[in-house]
Amino acid sequence: MTLAAMESTDELKARGAFYTPAELTGFLAQWAVRSADDRVLEPSCGDGAFISALAARFASLGRTTLGDHLIAVEREPQEALKARSLAPTADIRRLDFFDLHSGTITPVAAAIGNPPYIRYHGFIGEDRAKALERAQEQGVELTRLASSWAHFVVHATGFLQPGGRLAMVLPAELLHADYGQPVRELLLRRFSSVVVIAFDRMVFAHAQVDAVLLLASQDDGLGLRVIRVADEHALASLDLGTKLHRSNYRGLSRWSASVDVDAGDTYHDALMSFGSARLGEHAEVDIGFVTGANDFFVLSNEDVERLKLPASVLTPALRRPSDVRGMEVRTGDLHWLMNLAPEIPLDASTRAYLTYGEATGISQHYKCRVRSPWYRVPLPKRHPNAFLPYMSHLGPRLIVNAAGAWSTNLLHGVALRPDAPPARALAVAMASSLTLLSAEVEGRAYGGGVLKLETREAERLAVPLITEPLADQLAASFAEAERLTLSGDIRSVARLADAILGLDHDRLWNAYMVFRDRRLGRRRPTRQKRRQP
Repeated sequence: MTLAAMESTDELKARGAFYTPAELTGFLAQWAVRSADDRVLEPSCGDGAFISALAARFASLGRTTLGDHLIAVEREPQEALKARSLAPTADIRRLDFFDLHSGTITPVAAAIGNPPYIRYHGFIGEDRAKALERAQEQGVELTRLASSWAHFVVHATGFLQPGGRLAMVLPAELLHADYGQPVRELLLRRFSSVVVIAFDRMVFAHAQVDAVLLLASQDDGLGLRVIRVADEHALASLDLGTKLHRSNYRGLSRWSASVDVDAGDTYHDALMSFGSARLGEHAEVDIGFVTGANDFFVLSNEDVERLKLPASVLTPALRRPSDVRGMEVRTGDLHWLMNLAPEIPLDASTRAYLTYGEATGISQHYKCRVRSPWYRVPLPKRHPNAFLPYMSHLGPRLIVNAAGAWSTNLLHGVALRPDAPPARALAVAMASSLTLLSAEVEGRAYGGGVLKLETREAERLAVPLITEPLADQLAASFAEAERLTLSGDIRSVARLADAILGLDHDRLWNAYMVFRDRRLGRRRPTRQKRRQP
């Protein structure tokens, strides 16, 4: 039984340990190791998936005694032991990669591996401090929001000889995450050829993060190319020499649009041809309130009646995006947030409910116990004019806040700037094919095919340029747009908006569907297998 099989999924996630399918390790080993005399570094070898592939690759080139031709680093004792058993002649070092300084070993021809994927809130303390320091040594300033893989990639480049290569399994956040921008800049600065291979189906069963392969080298001067394959099995027939014929990098900070060249071109051409603004130019997007116990604090009409809570301690609220099916909040969509402002006296019913919360442990939930008093839920600074779901399957939907409500953090609050178009006009414009396509490029896909938009990503959404006459036409079409939304016909809504805005509906919609179909097509992993970013 492997270490991965003995541990729970939560334990594996905590230290970023999801193990790599043999199709990926073999492909990357063959690409990275080109001579029996190459020296290779594996910065986080885990249970030895890459060690086996590298040993086999060296053997195919005639080298059976590895010595310092294969240097591997692993901090977990059990995994290091397993790696040693797979390649007894390799140089397996049990230490933290960030304790290994680049000047202490002879530069290598390639660095290869699947770095641990630990999000910023788990990558803390001395581990993060050392990782940030190693990145700074390479002239890269990573933020404290960066996940662990970014530090591994940057530090690994410091071990490469001139003309050296990187071959890595990384999260697809490489393509789009804000914190990954310094990594993207480093790759394009250090390597004349940066190839990213993206999969149409997820290749890791348990991890909820999509994976890509990074091949960075000096093989040619074509810059960035992102190519798509169906799954890990397609790598066996992938001919890099014939596939990589064009570059879609145009100086943009994010590489998401390059996953499909033609659809990406459509997006870039639309931004240039039709004119657009970013949502952040019209509004400030903020997360909704965080209660720490929604079932206790966010109540239905029946709950309020049963508990006999007075109106003075309640404020209208949305619990989740599915509360609203259309494009505007209606009275029947609302729940109630128990909102205990300091100046509001507590009646007997409210006191009784709070006592119940203390008796059942609600007051000890993390978000509750760090507040004073525990039951006072802080609201965002600005009352939203509209809402935008944090997660969706089909795309963003701006929901007009006609009820003066607040929302949980499952919806973002959208507070319009004074010179912004009216909320209803903006809602129709954001139902356009251009904004749907923009969300696929600017957002991020996770397990289950869900599309997530963090607040900064939401503010980057492209919104067609809205003149005053267009704003009037869009607002006048709001009732029809909502009727179509309620019927589930989002293409007709997009066609309506595109016609008013003068957009090329068919081309934009088809490009949107390319990205959406790929995202939704990755809901089912191809096999139950080992380690992911």
